[in-house]
Amino acid sequence: MKLSFRNSFKLNRNATLNVLIGTLQPDRDVLETLSQNGNLMVREAFTTRGVLQDLTGVQLVILGDLISLPDVSNEVLQSALDRSGVPVVSQEGFLADPSEWLGRARLTSAKQVSFLPARQVNLVNWSGGVGKTTLAMAICKRFVQNTGLPAALLELSMGGSALHARVSPDLPEFFAIATHKETPALWNGVSLYPMDGRTIDVLWSEDPQGVRNLLAEIQRKHTLFVVDCFPGHPLFAELSKPKPGLVNVVVTSPRDDAILQARRLINEIPEPRHLVMNMAKSVADRAEGGMSIVLPYNETWAQSLAPRLADPILELVYSGWKRRKS
Repeated sequence: MKLSFRNSFKLNRNATLNVLIGTLQPDRDVLETLSQNGNLMVREAFTTRGVLQDLTGVQLVILGDLISLPDVSNEVLQSALDRSGVPVVSQEGFLADPSEWLGRARLTSAKQVSFLPARQVNLVNWSGGVGKTTLAMAICKRFVQNTGLPAALLELSMGGSALHARVSPDLPEFFAIATHKETPALWNGVSLYPMDGRTIDVLWSEDPQGVRNLLAEIQRKHTLFVVDCFPGHPLFAELSKPKPGLVNVVVTSPRDDAILQARRLINEIPEPRHLVMNMAKSVADRAEGGMSIVLPYNETWAQSLAPRLADPILELVYSGWKRRKS
């Protein structure tokens, strides 16, 4: 039997079951077994990105060794597979009981999972009360719901934790996570890293490399990394260094002090950068110059973390986001 692996090979023109083989070295016995089953379409991928890109419409994934690419780590791929609801098995596991795994595949009701490149989004202003935390939560929630990809939210606060107030006071705090005493909580599929101002100075001064390692781990495990930033925080300089995939979003409300601080900040942070007016209440607010987007004041949207708050900012981060299915 001779099979082509350039993109996919079709075993039946009326295929009803899609199987994805993700491995550098497909097992001939796996291919032979699949070829003996009707109504199958088999796709192949050699990289972590390839598996994620080809996952749409798949009912079974057979995994082997893959090339791990920087924009889709093994952890990101595993998280996406876990969220997808698609059965995943090794080549050896499949061969041990092909009928069991093909049976599972036929019962699969998979969620939509997309490929998007990794991004870090810093939401920032010196002024408080402009809605950074609300927007950060809305963006992460919307991203996970609409893509099936993993997202993380890190809070850089010098006071009390807004995430503790908004979600739960029992959320594991950054210090406990960094010192391996706790694991991050999941909220709507989003990994949360609350941080108040009481302990980070000690942690950063005593073990800066440990903090850097945790930040690198967060970025490696998540496609979208949103940082709710206060520029005076010790970690802001670390997290605002120019790098691929970083997008800075300066958020302001119509308050004069917030606008003044935002305009000052927008000239100090690296590109790409965007200025966002949040909680606009009047025509004058909407006419404020230099804004990439203007979000209306709507308490119901804020309380529900509505997609209408998140989508315009996600469009700044991922061009074409508005054309995605909800």
